[in-house]
Amino acid sequence: MKIKTLSSALILIISTTWLSACADGRYQPRELDTHFGQTANKIKYAQIADKEAAAHPPANSPRKLDGYAGVGVMNSYRQGFYQQMQQAPSVNINIGSGSGGGSSSGGK
Repeated sequence: MKIKTLSSALILIISTTWLSACADGRYQPRELDTHFGQTANKIKYAQIADKEAAAHPPANSPRKLDGYAGVGVMNSYRQGFYQQMQQAPSVNINIGSGSGGGSSSGGK
């Protein structure tokens, strides 16, 4: 019984020591930590030409894609993709049971 209590106390002391090492109350963030993410945000905002574009939409906005046009575009895309799949050339690879040598005729 004493061994079980002693091992439980030892486990408690070790785990407390480990946890206290992880949670250092004297931690002060470095300068890098205080500026973390600012570069990414600056790059993101630099890529936006007009930050107020949503508040001032253009007078001649680009044409929007309505439902009928969208269906037509998607159908043409699918048909083109399907036709390419049907026209794909087949590749034959023969392994073994060959004559062992290749021949090519260089004449006309």
